[in-house]
Amino acid sequence: MTPQSNDEPERYEASSIRTPKSPVIARKVWILATASKRVDAAVAAIKGSGHEVRTAESGAELAPALREFRPDMIVIDMQDLPDRGRHVALQLRADRATRQLPIILVAARDISLTQGEKTITGPTRRYALPLDAPSVLNAVCTEL
Repeated sequence: MTPQSNDEPERYEASSIRTPKSPVIARKVWILATASKRVDAAVAAIKGSGHEVRTAESGAELAPALREFRPDMIVIDMQDLPDRGRHVALQLRADRATRQLPIILVAARDISLTQGEKTITGPTRRYALPLDAPSVLNAVCTEL
């Protein structure tokens, strides 16, 4: 506090103490996709939000790696190979260890209407946009 004369109102010096920002909790994300351009954009956005990211091109790569890198979310790009993405999602739901993992299905087409994709239950989100669309990347980072 600075000394003041009786005529001036009391003034306080600005505090040098800064309120710490709340810590960001780093989450782990697996991205299953084949198109490297879309994957690179997604990895950059998610890592930019402070999270860890691993990628795989097939379910065969994903399954053994789940033991060492347990994700908080799995993003499956169904744009190029929708049958393989659907198959991996169904396998994840059938396995007791991964049944409740949030899955995000992404494709630049309406993926909510086909009967095969309706059978994917549990915490699942579907986006009818490409994986590298800003609104999809924002949604993924928000859900983490």
